[in-house]
Amino acid sequence: MTADADRAPSGAVGEPEVTDRAAWVALAGCLLGVFMQMLDTTIVNIALPDLTVDLAASTSQQLFVLTVYTLAFACTLLTAAIVGGRLGRRRVFIASVVAFTVTSVLCGLAQTPLELIVCRGAQGVSAAMMSAQTLALIAALFPKARHGLVFGIYGAVAGLAAMLGPVVGGVLVTSDVFGWGWRTIFFVNVPMGLAACVLARHRLPQLRQATRTRLDGPGVVLSTAGLFLLLYPLAVGREEGWPAHLWVMMASAAVLLAAFVVVERWTLHHGGIPLLRVDLFRSRRFSIGLTLSLLFFSVFAGFFFTVSVSVQFGLGYSALTTGLLALPFAVGGAAGSLMSPLVVTRVGAAVTLCTGGVVLAVGLAWLAWTLDSSSVSLSVPAVIAPLIVGGVGTGLFVAPLQTAILSDTEPSNIGSASGCVPTVQHIGASLGLAVVTLFFFGQVATQAQSAVPAVRAELSGNLDDSTVDPLFRGAVADRFADCATGQLTSAHPDRPAPGCAADGTADGGMAADIARAASDDLRSAARSVAAWTFVGAFQVTLWVLSGMCLVIAGLSLALGCRWRWIVGGAGRTKPGRQRTTPPHQNGETGSSVVWSADQD
Repeated sequence: MTADADRAPSGAVGEPEVTDRAAWVALAGCLLGVFMQMLDTTIVNIALPDLTVDLAASTSQQLFVLTVYTLAFACTLLTAAIVGGRLGRRRVFIASVVAFTVTSVLCGLAQTPLELIVCRGAQGVSAAMMSAQTLALIAALFPKARHGLVFGIYGAVAGLAAMLGPVVGGVLVTSDVFGWGWRTIFFVNVPMGLAACVLARHRLPQLRQATRTRLDGPGVVLSTAGLFLLLYPLAVGREEGWPAHLWVMMASAAVLLAAFVVVERWTLHHGGIPLLRVDLFRSRRFSIGLTLSLLFFSVFAGFFFTVSVSVQFGLGYSALTTGLLALPFAVGGAAGSLMSPLVVTRVGAAVTLCTGGVVLAVGLAWLAWTLDSSSVSLSVPAVIAPLIVGGVGTGLFVAPLQTAILSDTEPSNIGSASGCVPTVQHIGASLGLAVVTLFFFGQVATQAQSAVPAVRAELSGNLDDSTVDPLFRGAVADRFADCATGQLTSAHPDRPAPGCAADGTADGGMAADIARAASDDLRSAARSVAAWTFVGAFQVTLWVLSGMCLVIAGLSLALGCRWRWIVGGAGRTKPGRQRTTPPHQNGETGSSVVWSADQD
């Protein structure tokens, strides 16, 4: 099998002969790169408490450790796709894997929060450079007939890596290999990076454009600035209380991104090579597929965030336990991904995506129904089944999604599409985190209105049987209620309210004696009110996310009837009707085309 013109961008040069076996080995190298970059989007969440203590990171520094990677990733993707076409996708991919491995080591060696933030940003850039080449390389390695299978594998690996991030992070941090602690979450990328280079280096096609085209400078500037001004406020808004300057940034982002679209249309119309081929959106399947990707990854990111927060802060579980709770979901995801090619063969991509959305909705609703906010612990056996079901739905949906989005792309625009798809996924994840966290913590405050009085009454009854002086029992209960209300209705319900920290009591005297006498009852009450509010908020959020999944499932059916080319060209017309594309469009000569509608 050769990486010929049917599988490579038009004008690409330097294509080596690729045997069938070599193509699968090269695919394994690409998938290792995908696994690394997706793993690092979620693995740090579990290790954050440990690295915060070790590096003495402030609240804002903790936030940047989490967000700078995805910010750098999303803002670089579109540019990275064009750079790969100019310099050669194999060369850029291998260089990016090396850079990602090196920056991972530097992250693990960081001695200050600033060093870690800078290295995480560099890691995000190298991940974007790697990711932007992957889809185009995979498309070139295999004939069109196999794209459904290989893109399904790609989607499955990406989804599983994100799901396994908390599991791997929890295991590595708890194991404390060689005493490295949290640093192992970065060092683990070294063997994977080396293996990816060995497998892919000599087997990938170069995919370099034969003609040296001018880089779309205005597009690079507008897209990078616009995405940053959009994603940065979404990442830090809740932490900073949504000050006015963040709203100004988002309004500016809308203006810049609108200008970006205008510039890209003008560049394409005048025969240039734009950063984003806006003609891709003429494909109904591409546009609907990107919308599905945006919505789905919003739900996916929001779900995993609320799981982590609810279990760690609401139920007080360790990082390892929290991570292991994602394992049933990952197992279900693997099963769904393996099933998806068979399902697509039988019923088509649209029905498979719809089925995945419905199954995920059922899993989330089942999980919500299983939870008990009045309990201070989680019944692990009871949540395993709904988590597996949710994972199966995720696997069924994610695996064929890439194929559905890219099915109408041509060799000339696969590079632009390969940068657009993961960009939309990261925008969706950022939007999901922003919206879901606002809703979730709003629900925490709502749940506190009923939880705090109920737990206060229970605490009062327990204090009646304690050694606390009867004269002060009411004051202790009132103090607890005030502190609990202040914490749970604040912008940071995972932290004690001002003046309510555990070490805020006096070292001696009557106040200290009262605190010691009531300590056991206060700890029990704090655990009870945290479980009540966080798990209750999680339940409500799960019902909303389940409803979103049903919306996604319904929208997926719109992919069932698609428009496709019979001959070459660009534009849109009615089924079976021929038209000639004007010579000035896309810088191409006129060509006869026939559109037809067909069912999956």
